[in-house]
Amino acid sequence: MFGDVKNYFNFNKGERIGIVVVIVIIIAVLAYPYFNKVTFKDNDAEYLQFAKDIELFENSLKNATDSANEARRLDFQQMDRSVAQNKISPFIFNPNLLPSEQWSKLGLKDWQIKIIKNYEAKGGKFYKKEDFKRMFCISPSEYEILEPYISIPEQKNEYAERKAETREIKKKILVDLNTADSVTLLTLYGIGPSFAKRIIKYRNLLGGFYSKSQLLEVYGFDQERLDKINDNIDVSTGGVTKININKVRTDDLKKHPYLDYYTAKAIVDQRIILGKFTSMQQIKEISLIHEDLFSKIKNYLVIE
Repeated sequence: MFGDVKNYFNFNKGERIGIVVVIVIIIAVLAYPYFNKVTFKDNDAEYLQFAKDIELFENSLKNATDSANEARRLDFQQMDRSVAQNKISPFIFNPNLLPSEQWSKLGLKDWQIKIIKNYEAKGGKFYKKEDFKRMFCISPSEYEILEPYISIPEQKNEYAERKAETREIKKKILVDLNTADSVTLLTLYGIGPSFAKRIIKYRNLLGGFYSKSQLLEVYGFDQERLDKINDNIDVSTGGVTKININKVRTDDLKKHPYLDYYTAKAIVDQRIILGKFTSMQQIKEISLIHEDLFSKIKNYLVIE
């Protein structure tokens, strides 16, 4: 039995070499993770150090570039100011309507003078020094040299003055709402073409105004606007067109803004029943005529 077992451990030379190779391979496989971990750890450290070196290099390169750009910019500004100082011969001046030869004496080129004159021709003005600075034909260095010599007298705002004068005139006028045309209505403060047109249209529909407060019935007209012109308007007593209710037809009567078809028909029907109206009280007694409506329409009705 032992002899059989012993036969299992008897190897020839080739088999022994194979066994040794297998053992070496097994040891190598078992040792690989350890050596691999150590190797990667070393590589990671080297990579991080390399990345830091690159970042430091890029930062130093950027700083060097920024410094060079700043130096070039300062050199350019210095050169620009130096050129401007040699070119400009400043003296105290007002840039508004300054003659071309005076601009030339200051040291400005013809193309610069042409731009300034074109600006003036289009109504441009210099109200303060900064307005002259905004002229694109004037470089910052040129403006810096000229700025102490710019003298612009305080100018009145002509538009504001004209507006104030117009407002003062409007305060003094007195407009009759029943006879004024659109041009006259425009002289009232806050009344433009649209309101003037609406007022005249509504006046024609009514047959004239009997009270200033009727303007509040015009579309868009409010109490604030009325308060502003109240002292400048009036209504003529004879400016209202009267309607003879003993002759008017329903179709004509219903055209009045204060009356609709049913109210107009009720008035005409009452006249037919009575034969003729003899007093305004008879109109007030019609069921469709309430107190507020009667106080309005009585100013447009007449019994003849």
